[in-house]
Amino acid sequence: MDALHHIEPIIKKEIAIYNQLLAIEEQKKDAIIAFNGEQLFLFSKEQEKYVHELENLEAARQKVLNNATKQGLQQGNISLKDFIMIASANNTENVVLLGYELKKKIEKFSRLYEGNKKLIDDNMEFFNIILSSLRKATSYETGYGPEGLAMRSASGAVLMNKTV
Repeated sequence: MDALHHIEPIIKKEIAIYNQLLAIEEQKKDAIIAFNGEQLFLFSKEQEKYVHELENLEAARQKVLNNATKQGLQQGNISLKDFIMIASANNTENVVLLGYELKKKIEKFSRLYEGNKKLIDDNMEFFNIILSSLRKATSYETGYGPEGLAMRSASGAVLMNKTV
């Protein structure tokens, strides 16, 4: 089956890219824990390049699947799962194993991504609580300036720039 020979290298490249994304996501986790926003930004920017590559590979993979459909492999739209089922029926275990490996990488990345998202949300909530308590600690003091006029000033004032 010609389509199987074309899809195998695409899946291998996707697996390699997901390995890179997993490594970066692990580093992002460390940056989140260390409250290093600059490093987190750099990691996210690096991940964007890999995501763009994945989009291109996905388009190429879909093109191979569509060509296989045109060659009479199956009528209508064909998913990767359908393609792998056909590959297993044709005793091409390598593509099937690669498909399962790709699926495992995607699921692992998804779990790690969701965990990092939760860490960021928890950190934001923590900082919001701290900022709220700092705002409550601000009080006003009244006194007299050098010219004998009453002056009000904030005691314990905190200047905050909160970006969400």
